[in-house]
Formats: sequence, C-alpha cells, structure tokens
Amino acid sequence: MPIREEFKPYALKLGFPESETMGRIFEILFDDEESVRLAGALPGSVAELSDRTGLPPERIRELAEKLKTRGAINRLLAKPDHYRLFPAMIELRDASIMDPHAPAELFNLWEKLIHEEMPQLVSLLKALNPPPMMRVIPIERSIEPGGQVLDIDSVRKLFENAELITAIPCPCRTQARKVGKGRECPAPATSMCMQIGQFAEAVLDRGLGERLTREEALKRLSEAEEAGLVHLMRNNWKKDMFICNCCSCCCTGLFMINEAGYAASYAPSRFRVRLDEGLCTGCGICEDRCQFHAITMNGVAAIDTEKCYGCGNCVIKCPAEALVLEEVRPVSHIRIT
Repeated sequence: MPIREEFKPYALKLGFPESETMGRIFEILFDDEESVRLAGALPGSVAELSDRTGLPPERIRELAEKLKTRGAINRLLAKPDHYRLFPAMIELRDASIMDPHAPAELFNLWEKLIHEEMPQLVSLLKALNPPPMMRVIPIERSIEPGGQVLDIDSVRKLFENAELITAIPCPCRTQARKVGKGRECPAPATSMCMQIGQFAEAVLDRGLGERLTREEALKRLSEAEEAGLVHLMRNNWKKDMFICNCCSCCCTGLFMINEAGYAASYAPSRFRVRLDEGLCTGCGICEDRCQFHAITMNGVAAIDTEKCYGCGNCVIKCPAEALVLEEVRPVSHIRIT
C-alpha cells in the first residue's frame, strides 16, 4: 500500500520513500491512529510525547510499551522515559521479526523489501559511500604468528571483559526460515547473536533472549567458528557491542555482498588470507567454508584477495596448514569512537 503522509519522512530516512512494501510494514507495526500519532511525535520523553499528541501520559506509556514489544520503536535505556524510531531499516527489521507474535505477512514483506527492492539501491549506496555499519572480526587462531592481534580485533577479549552478555536467535536466520529458506544452514541450533552492555540490557528490556555467562558465550563463539560462521560486530569500538555470527545462506549483509554486488556492506578485518601453494593439496575445504565466495579450486586454491574479508574460516580447517591470515591494514582502519 502507498506510504501514509505521516510516515513519508521516516520512509525517506530508511531509504525506501516510495516503497509500497514499506508502507504495508508500517501499517502492520502501527496499526491504529493513536500509534500513528505517537510515531509522528517521536523521539521524546513520555511528557514531551503527551504534549505533542494531546494524549495522556498514561496512554503514551501504554502505547509506547506496546510498540516497543512489537519491535516498532525502542526505548533509550540511558533515558528510560524516552522513546524513538529505529534509525536504520535493518534495525527495524531485526526488532520487528523478533516479536513472537509477528504475523507471517510481515516476514514475507521483509523478504520482498530486502531481496527485491534493496538491491535496486546499490548504485545509490555506491555513490553515497556511507561507512559500513559492521566489521568482520578474525578468528584469532587463524592469524599468522607475530600478527598484531589487538583488543579491538578480539571477540574473546570483549566477552572476557563484559559484565552482561545476552543471546537471541539470529534475526536473519529467523527471517529466512519463516519464508522457507535456510534449511541447509550450518549454524548451530543455539542462539548465535550475542549482545554486550546496553545492547544486552535492551534485549532483557524487551523480554527476549537469554543471559549468558562468559564461559557460555566463549563456547558459542567456538561453535560458530567450527560451523564456518563469520564473526561480525559494529564497525567502531565501544563497551556496548553486538556480535553476529553470519552465514551466506541467510545473512542480509552477505546477500548484499555476494549477490547484490555491494562489497561495502561490511568492512573487512585488518587481516587477509595468504596461501602457500606449495603446501596446498587441493582438498577444497577452504572453498566450501568461504562465506564470501573468494576461493575457487583450480588444482590448488585460488584466492580473490579483493573478495577476502579476513575472517579466517578457511585457515582453521586447512588440513595442510597452507593458509594463514596476515596483517594488511593499520589500526586506523577501525573506527574508534
């Protein structure tokens, strides 16, 4: 359906100003006139939203909590009385499909928006050249001896220092399975998307997911590596982080890289794989494990270094030890804010 006037500025901000698919998503998430009125007044505190809408504070709080639970808006934990719209489309998608009561239609709409409409934005994205939101993190045991592994390269260090860790089912895999995809996904059955700090607090605030010990988080990290998943986190360094473990069969970002042709969907790690052709036996394990389609077999492995994001998945399972990750980018490659 066409986007309502009240939502046109928001649809423009999300990158889909004319999308009837997005219009229908808004209709499902904001399903009554009071919710639409509240959405148009965001962001703000309960008192501010009451003033802007003319609705009593008690009603504002009730509506806001309903929409937060639905994944349509979120609450600022630093200011518990404040609510806002999600600033990015993928955040809205992830939040809304994690609602256990989300209708089947919503999953089909997100599938259409991402797999049919979002690829049409690639030329615009390339022209605008926004910084990637997420960055690949290397598997530490895949790095060449002597390589400089810093705290900012280490998911394990994040977990070791974290006071609060949570995990939720992967939104991308949830989305894929709801529309009949991802049946051959290599990911373990346990929840593989993990959060630290305020991201973890937000998960608990919505009543989603589970709290993990550091030991359990590290165990799941190892399980993800064994399954060949790619570690991803925010492309900056803060104490509040989320860690995704991604596969090419379900992940939205990998779809954009591998199929839509938008290589800047993720920032690569500071490392890149190097092959010793003299050791390679041509077994093909590395090709099967590469989520970025950077490796092909021609007697021995052939690596397209332009497609290598430095995850290390190929390295840790190479039986001939013919692959290592070597440091190729400086620390300044990472946005530290």
